Amino acid sequence: MIFSGNNLSPQEMGNILGISIQGVYKILKKQKIDTLASTNRRKYIPPLGVRRLLEDRGFIYPKKNISFQIVKGGVGKTSLSFSLALRASHYGVKILVIDFDQQSNLTRSFGINARELPVWINLFRDNVKPSDAIVNVTENLDIIPSNLNNSRLDLELAQAPANLRELINDKIDPIRDKYDLVIMDCPPAINKINTAVSCSSNLIIIPLNPDPYAMEGLDFTLNELRKLKKEFKLKFDYKIIWNRYDARERLGPIYMHQLSKDENKIHHILPFVIRTDTALKNAIYDATSIFDNGKKMGIKEDIDHFTKELLGINAWHEAKSYNLHGALTQ
Repeated sequence: MIFSGNNLSPQEMGNILGISIQGVYKILKKQKIDTLASTNRRKYIPPLGVRRLLEDRGFIYPKKNISFQIVKGGVGKTSLSFSLALRASHYGVKILVIDFDQQSNLTRSFGINARELPVWINLFRDNVKPSDAIVNVTENLDIIPSNLNNSRLDLELAQAPANLRELINDKIDPIRDKYDLVIMDCPPAINKINTAVSCSSNLIIIPLNPDPYAMEGLDFTLNELRKLKKEFKLKFDYKIIWNRYDARERLGPIYMHQLSKDENKIHHILPFVIRTDTALKNAIYDATSIFDNGKKMGIKEDIDHFTKELLGINAWHEAKSYNLHGALTQ
């Protein structure tokens, strides 16, 4: 599957850089960066062109391992992993996605049939090189897929004890320099592979739905992460994101208020929500992207904001705006 939505429009680029669309086209012409047209005839700047524009203005791409975890299925871990990977690739980020879930929903979301392909268990048990397991999705997005063979991964780890703290990093170290982000999607469980993923993570994203089962899953997950931090002396951060949020549902504001009163959690909650929208579910089912659709949608704005927040583009843009304003008023 080729995702045609590898796009950031000149208008969007102008908003980030704080200049007019005419200013963007002037820079594109000067740097000899061609705009392309997507399937809906919308002009966009190719990812590597976006990267040149951002780096030329001082933006530094982060080097992070990000995992999506919670001990509760159905909260949208996979859809957020998928959406973050694709949208970050539009910003020129070089990404490696690793699907650790034996259900392989993330792998299928990218239109990949991995039944006969090497997966993580082959890296661990059979010493397959990570470069031999990688499937290319777009020019700057790769994936190590998953299939049902990964259902034996925890058993294999128990039978052949491994250094869980360095298991992931040791395997991907030969290729790590090729990527800015490593995005890892985990099964909804407490197991050895999730422990290994936590050990290799700089940031753990915990998607949360406003329902009692998800709230229980959050507490269970956080208790486990605290134990891992202490046992392995880890320094990862975690962020909670409200996902599939519907303001019309009565429980949403109630659970949000309850969580905001917890002093231990309030500083880890991202200050925005991902709204529920069937367009995202339909796009994943069709192995396409919501950004292929030229229509204005709230879910597109939410995913874009989520992506820019994790990449640091929001903070970078605010700092540039503040510095410019300060310079003009002095």
